[in-house]
Amino acid sequence: MSFGETKTEVFRPDDNTKLMTYAWLPKKDIKAVFIAVHGGLAHAGDWVTPALFFKEKGVATYAFDLRYHGTYPQYNPGGRLYFHTTSYDDSVADLHAFHEWVHEKHPGVPIFVLSHSNGALISMKYALSTAKNTKIKGFVISSPWLKNKVKVPAVVQKISKLIAAVHPTFAIKPPSLADQLTHDKKITARHYADEAAGLRGTKVTAKLGVESEKTQSWVIDNIKNWERFPVFAVLAGKDALADANASKQALQKIPESLLTLMMHDKNFHENFNEVNRNETFVAIWKWVQKHTVQ
Repeated sequence: MSFGETKTEVFRPDDNTKLMTYAWLPKKDIKAVFIAVHGGLAHAGDWVTPALFFKEKGVATYAFDLRYHGTYPQYNPGGRLYFHTTSYDDSVADLHAFHEWVHEKHPGVPIFVLSHSNGALISMKYALSTAKNTKIKGFVISSPWLKNKVKVPAVVQKISKLIAAVHPTFAIKPPSLADQLTHDKKITARHYADEAAGLRGTKVTAKLGVESEKTQSWVIDNIKNWERFPVFAVLAGKDALADANASKQALQKIPESLLTLMMHDKNFHENFNEVNRNETFVAIWKWVQKHTVQ
């Protein structure tokens, strides 16, 4: 255990896959549960900062390594560490299975989905599909990756689609943006250490590019159909990865009665790791309390 977690367990979303999970559990009664979905190239241990804050409030946080992230190669023979997906439907299915797994551990306790970046893209697709059949109380979303802020030349996009069709796992190492994730130097140092330890990936596959673009378009097209789930969204004004303006435009299609939107003009991409994170956490905690009594 190296991220302040209470325990780790291996979770099986299907018969052929093993995913490492982390749990941060309060010592006393659990008032609510967060199911946390991390971003691309990251891992479940990255949730340590918000998890420890909310643990003191009586909130349990459960997080799992997405496929091809974190410890995935250690538990899945032949598995590789990179930002890759065969389909976002797989990620949604994993998230739903994880929800069922956590729900069995805490029946009757309010559950919220906490997500960031690519994890937010996954959780939004989940909210607009399978999650409608659950009793999830709401979704907390940070810097949703609905549009890439990093400009990719049209010719490169076209080539990547061709490559993805014949060699979907072809991977490249894009320029690092690790110094543009948070202003907190200690957390930036931790990211570099995790990268050196093989927990954070550095490569992105051609298939990921194609599937993410397709899923981003789907979520943006369908977000007008958002219903039932309250949303607390946090956007970063200095986000170098996800286009905050595009995210804001999309989120505002959610019914006003369901949406709480917080904007930090000076934040880099990782709102939950930023130097002003406690301001965000306090606002989220008030929102959670409001929706646990309903």
